[in-house]
Parts: sequence; structure tokens; C-alpha cells
Amino acid sequence: MLVFSIYDLAKNKSTVLDAALTNEVIINNDDGKSYKLLPINNENKNGNKNGKSPLENIPYISADITTQEIVDLIREYRAGI
Repeated sequence: MLVFSIYDLAKNKSTVLDAALTNEVIINNDDGKSYKLLPINNENKNGNKNGKSPLENIPYISADITTQEIVDLIREYRAGI
């Protein structure tokens, strides 16, 4: 989370707006109120709208296998199709 003052927003709009594309941005006003800046119609490079990887919530396992072994298994599978 990034926190900016209302003055930061006034002086550096593009910096604050760009930060909101990849981070949660809070803007604090002089009167003590805080605002959360959320981008709309934002898609990251993965095509999803929440800025997170679509694989983020998939559980993982620890396996004693090398990258080359995985590649070999995929090639064997594809050869059999």
C-alpha cells in the first residue's frame, strides 16, 4: 500500500495514478479524511482485472523433479496425441 498526501496528488498526478495501477493507493486529505484510489478498466499484462496472477491461488506441492524432467514429460505426452 502506498500513501500520498493531497499535495502529492496535486503536484504529481501521473505518479500517483501510475502507482494505483499496481498498488493500493491511499490519499490523505488535510481534514484527516482518507481516500482509496482504484483504477477502472485496468487489465494487467495477464489480462485479469485485479492485478494479480490468475495462478496466485493455486496450491503448490514440493516435488523432487527438475525442469528438464517436466519438459520431457510434456513432450512425451504431446508426442502421444
